Amino acid sequence: MKRLAVATLSLLLFVTMSCDKNDNPTPEPTNKWDTSPEAYLKDTTLYWTKVLSLWQDNIIPANINDVMDSVKVRNITKDFQTAEALLEHLIGMTPKDPATNQPYDRFSFLDRESVVSEEIQNARSTSYGMYVIYLQTAESVKDNNNADLYIRMVDQNSSAYQAGLRRGDRILSINGNTKYDYNTQRAQGFKGINDALNTESMTVKWRKPNGQEVEKKITQAQYSVNPILNSWVAELDGQKVGYFAFSSFISIISNQGQPTNLFNSLETLFTNYENQGVKHLIVDLRYNGGGATLTAEYLANRIAPAIANGKRMYYYKLNPVVQRELGDEFPPTDFNKRGNLELTKVYFLVTSSTASASELLINSLKPYMDVQVIGSENTYGKPVGFWGIPIGKKPAKADIYVTSFQMFNSANFGDYFNGLTPNKLTREDFLRDFGDPQEGFIAEALYHIKNGAYSSGTRSAIASKDLQRVNSTHQVKAINTRISDMGMFKFGTENIKLK
Repeated sequence: MKRLAVATLSLLLFVTMSCDKNDNPTPEPTNKWDTSPEAYLKDTTLYWTKVLSLWQDNIIPANINDVMDSVKVRNITKDFQTAEALLEHLIGMTPKDPATNQPYDRFSFLDRESVVSEEIQNARSTSYGMYVIYLQTAESVKDNNNADLYIRMVDQNSSAYQAGLRRGDRILSINGNTKYDYNTQRAQGFKGINDALNTESMTVKWRKPNGQEVEKKITQAQYSVNPILNSWVAELDGQKVGYFAFSSFISIISNQGQPTNLFNSLETLFTNYENQGVKHLIVDLRYNGGGATLTAEYLANRIAPAIANGKRMYYYKLNPVVQRELGDEFPPTDFNKRGNLELTKVYFLVTSSTASASELLINSLKPYMDVQVIGSENTYGKPVGFWGIPIGKKPAKADIYVTSFQMFNSANFGDYFNGLTPNKLTREDFLRDFGDPQEGFIAEALYHIKNGAYSSGTRSAIASKDLQRVNSTHQVKAINTRISDMGMFKFGTENIKLK
C-alpha cells in the first residue's frame, strides 16, 4: 500500500487546485472573526466531511469548491457550538434509509482523545475493562418491574478481570451505594452509574452466579487488550468442534509493521484447530463492534475453504473525489487461503452489537461456504468504513472519521444497513460466561451440529439447566460501550489512518 500521508496530501492538493480561481476573492472580515481552536476545528470538520463522505452530493456546501472559501465555510459553521454538533447536522443530510426513516450515516464521528488508534492499532486501553448491562430477572421484576446491574463482558488483563469480575456477575454496590438499580438510575438519567464508571477507582461488591459475594477495589489503568475471551475444541458425536469468542478486531500488525501478540495467538489457535481436525467452527462475535479490516481478512483467509483461494473477498464503493485521487489505495481484496483448515460449516454468534468488520467477515465468506448465523436479533448493519484524519489544533484537536466507503462481497451484496439476519433466532443467556456449552447461542450451534437442524421455537432446547431463568431474563439497557466499536479500520503506517 502506498504511503497514506502522501495520498492524503494528493487529495488535499486536488481539492485546492480544482477550485475556481477568482481574481478578486472575497476578503476575510477583519472584525469579530472567531480565531478560536474550536472554530478552526469546526471549519476543518466541514471540509473533510464534504470531501470524504460517501454521500458527498448530499452534504453542504452544494459546490465542493466552496470548502476552500473561508467566508462561505464560516457562514455555515458559525451557528454551531461544537464540531460534534456540526458533524451531527452534516450527517443528518445524508439520504434516509427507507426501513428506518433515519439518515444512512449514523457512523461518522470525532475522536478528541485518539482512543480508537490506541485501542485498535496499539491494542491498549485505559479503563476498568468491564462492560455492564441492566437485566430484568424473575427476581427483579417483582420489585416494581425493576432491573439489576450485571457484568456483560470483561476484558482480559484489565483491573476488573484481575479482581475476578466475570460475565454474569451481579453488581450489588459501588463505593457502598446500593442504588444502582435500573429504576433509580433511569430517574437520574443514568448519571450515577456513568459517573461511577468514569472515576479513577471504585470499590465494587458483586455476587457471582453461585451465590458467592465478593468486594474489591478496582482502578482504571492501561492494559493490553486480548480479544480472545475463550476458546476450546470438543468432540460431538465423533465430530470435532472448535469455538472462540472474539471481542474486537484489533490489528494483527503493529505501527512498526511487526506481527502483534494477537497475530501469534491466532496462529496458535488455528494451528491447533488444524491439528485436531476441526470440521465445525463456532465464532462468537456477539459484542464485537469491529476493528481493523486487516484482521478480518486474516480470519477470512483462515476460515475460507481452499476453493475460495484467489477469488474475490470484497471490493469498495467510493465517492468520485476519493475514487479519482485515492482509488489505488482501495483495490479489490481477494482470498489468499492460509493454512489447511477445511470446515464443513462455520457458525457466527451475533447480536445488534455485532458490527462492521464482524459483518464484513461474515458477508465475505457467505458466497463460498456454509455460513450459519445464530443470534437474538439482526446484526448492527454497518457495511461502510472510515478514512481517519487528524484535524484541529490544541486544545481542540481530534481525529475525524467520515464514512467514506462501502464494501461488497463477491456476490455484489453490501446493502445490509439494517443488519445481517440470523438463520436462527434464539435467546442469549446473559448469566453464563463465554464458551459455556449450555449458553443459549452456543447450545443452539451444538444442537445444529448434532442434529442437522435447529431446535424448534425461539429458545434453544438445551440452552440451560434452568430454562425458567433463561426464559425470564432479558436485557433492558447496556450502559458503557467502547468508542472503537462499530468501526471499520484499515490502518496504514502513517498517522493518517484508513478505516
